[in-house]
Parts: sequence; structure tokens; C-alpha cells
Amino acid sequence: MQQAKILVIVGPTASGKTSLAIDLAKRFNGEIICADSRTIYSGMDIGTAKPSKSDQKLIKHYMLDIVEPNQSFSVVKYKQQALEAISQIKRNSKLPIIVGGSGMYIDSLLFDYQFRGHKLGKNIDGLSIEAKKAQAKILYPNDYNNIQGNNVRRLDQLLMYGPAGEEDRESLKLDCLIVGLSPKELMLKHNIELRASQMLNNNFVHEVEFLRAKYGPDAPGLSSTGYRQVGMMLDGELQESELLASIIKASNKLAKKQFTWFRRNKHINWFDSGDKSELLIAEYLN
Repeated sequence: MQQAKILVIVGPTASGKTSLAIDLAKRFNGEIICADSRTIYSGMDIGTAKPSKSDQKLIKHYMLDIVEPNQSFSVVKYKQQALEAISQIKRNSKLPIIVGGSGMYIDSLLFDYQFRGHKLGKNIDGLSIEAKKAQAKILYPNDYNNIQGNNVRRLDQLLMYGPAGEEDRESLKLDCLIVGLSPKELMLKHNIELRASQMLNNNFVHEVEFLRAKYGPDAPGLSSTGYRQVGMMLDGELQESELLASIIKASNKLAKKQFTWFRRNKHINWFDSGDKSELLIAEYLN
């Protein structure tokens, strides 16, 4: 009966989702489906805190390194490929564990989003970002207001596929248990600061330099938190002495945005640490 079930782990950046998912995969014969709009990009390893190569060898991961940083990837494609991964994991007689902080990716599976619209489709090719903003603001004003800054990926996604209706978020369409990690504020801030320091100590700047040289500074993947701040430093818009604080600030802002998104989901069982969720998870799987 366990293998017919699905476990979903959500939460903000640096909340401990990945370590919890790996631990549960080891204990309950699971395989992991990543739901992160940054770890889909190959080569973006340090700044996205991907699972280590040893963990990836030990536990099979899906939806990692599936596109290059200069390629676009929509939530529609994510949903399709993630559903295929769920089916594959079940055929392997293992437990699917979906883990990530990208709310739209998660919700597309939980609520079976049907993306409506298709008003522009591939006609957005060649449009400038300002033209895309103008079109999105006219066609989908409410959804446009939720897009932060010059997020080309989200703009393209909205214009290509249209929004998913809020009514789709009322009842789960996926038979699963959803666990949310919500560390205490001071602990989360500490985790974010520690991760940012570790990234820079692990040659994160060199990773960004290499990716910019290979794919160009305007590659969609390089607009991600952390990569954007390093790019600003390399372009002379930010002092090296300001880089760490800038990444920490952007990461805290991202965490707050992720919390806001997930808090709307009444089906999430929240815990301030992974170990406190173990009893509920064990009861569900047994």
C-alpha cells in the first residue's frame, strides 16, 4: 500500500527540504522528484544547492539538470514530465517524493492545473521584455502583478499558456501527504546566511563567470537569486564587499515570497523541523 502513495515536501529556501527528502527516501524506499525552477538547469550547481553527486548516486532524482541555462522551460512542461516521473517511480515499486520550493510547479501537480489562454502562443518570439510586460498587463493583469521584476521566464509562461484559475486550488487532485517545513525566523535567517557564505567559499563566483561566458549574461537561468547578484558584481553594479549581504537579502526576500505562496494551501501540514514530521509521515506510509 505504501508504494501507491505520494509524499510532497515544500517550504522556503534553506529550510531543510532536501536533507529530509533524502533521509525519507533512504528509509522508505523512495525516489525524488525535484520541484525547483532553478535546479532544472544544468551547470547551476553551487548557487542552487543541488543534492550532492553522492546523494544523487544513492537516491535517484528526477527533474534535475534537464535544460541548459539559456533554454526556456515552462510549468506546463514541468507538469507533464513530473507526472511521467511519478508513473515511472511507481512502476519501480518505490515511493515518489516530490520536494521543492517552486509553488507553481508544486501546485500544477497537486491541483492538476489546466493552463488556459493560448492567446499569443509562439507569437511572443522576438518580443522585447517591455512588449511582453505590456501584453501580460493587458491580458492577465492580476497574474502580471505577481511577477517580480524582469522575470522573463514567468512572462513567457503566462503569455504562452495563460493562467491557472484560483478555483483549481480548492481540492487536491493528487492523492498525497503534504509536509511543509517552516523553521523559526531566526533559524531560517541563520540557514540562509550560512548557505550564502558556503556558496561563495565554494567558488560560486567562478561558476557564474563560466556560465555567463558559455551562455551569455542574459540567459534565463542566470536571473535566479544569487546568480543575479553575482552578475551585478561582475558588471560593476555591485561592490565585491557588498555581494554576500546582497545575496542574503535576496534570499530572505525569496523565502518570504515562498512562504506567502504556500501559506494559501490549506492542505499542507506544517512543522518547524523535519524530525517533527516523522510521526505523521510514518503513519501515512503505514
